[in-house]
Amino acid sequence: MSEASATKPTPYNQFCFFKSLSYSLFEYDWLNMVESWQAMVAVNAPIPEFSYNITPFFANAPRLLPVFHRYMALAEQDEELLPTLTTVLMSTPLLIKVQYILQSNELFSQYMVALKLDNPSASHTQVMQSLQTFLASLPENKRLQVEKVFAEEEASDSMGLSPAKLNTALQLLHADTQLYIDILSTLQLNQTQNLPWDDVVGKIKALVMAKKPQAWPGVDQFLQSLHWVPQVSDSTAAGANTSSSAVAAEDLDAENDDDEIVQMVEGVDYYTDENDEKELGSFPEGEEYDQCFASFLQDVQEIQAAHNFADDFGKMAVADSRHAVESC
Repeated sequence: MSEASATKPTPYNQFCFFKSLSYSLFEYDWLNMVESWQAMVAVNAPIPEFSYNITPFFANAPRLLPVFHRYMALAEQDEELLPTLTTVLMSTPLLIKVQYILQSNELFSQYMVALKLDNPSASHTQVMQSLQTFLASLPENKRLQVEKVFAEEEASDSMGLSPAKLNTALQLLHADTQLYIDILSTLQLNQTQNLPWDDVVGKIKALVMAKKPQAWPGVDQFLQSLHWVPQVSDSTAAGANTSSSAVAAEDLDAENDDDEIVQMVEGVDYYTDENDEKELGSFPEGEEYDQCFASFLQDVQEIQAAHNFADDFGKMAVADSRHAVESC
């Protein structure tokens, strides 16, 4: 995968870039960067303006800024590059997890190819078929771990399940990975197929009783905690108290999740991966590219100068206003 395309960076190149950036930022900075990126895409911002607005996030990763500018210069010439960059950006947290599980540059390269990220015409069915073919080629233990990550990602997206809640579910099942995957997939039927909650619980109970019957009481309580339904009662006060308790419990979960995020992110040392660095450094060169890059940088500098002028003018206006007030 280290051979760079003659026209644009590969999805693997792009992933290594975003991975390195994600480890250079605190969690809230990374989330802000992703939101800003999405906002620029949503308004179809001109690439130089796009670059200007994202550049401040590289304050703690200055070595990556030239790479970002190169990507943006190419995106100005190739309209398919920015959508691919955006897809890779949004997939980066999941890609990091899969890369860690596979522990093989060759396998991860195959996984990136299977995703068809650089093929905008690929249908969802084609991608899923390609992905299933890749998964079938993996050793069973790695396949289960990758499928587990997929199931957790889907459950988190569709149901808002926190890492703490997901871990609780896994422990209740005595770390039976396949059963855990099956239950997470079944849980989502309430959302994806509008299956009544009682039917979902019935399906999950059948799965648990078939493999881990001793785990059912704990799983049953866990499911009840996920699906709180207000009871019909003549006492409004009692209902209000129950609702308040549920909200308080959710707030406590949120606080614990925040603490967990801080512990995972702050103070973590990131040691660069040699292969990642090689992929990150793979980039097309040549006179034509150099000219495009120089032109792009000039556009960004002009935007920077315009913003600086506006800031200076604003300060002058404030100063003039204060002087006028003082002279009255």
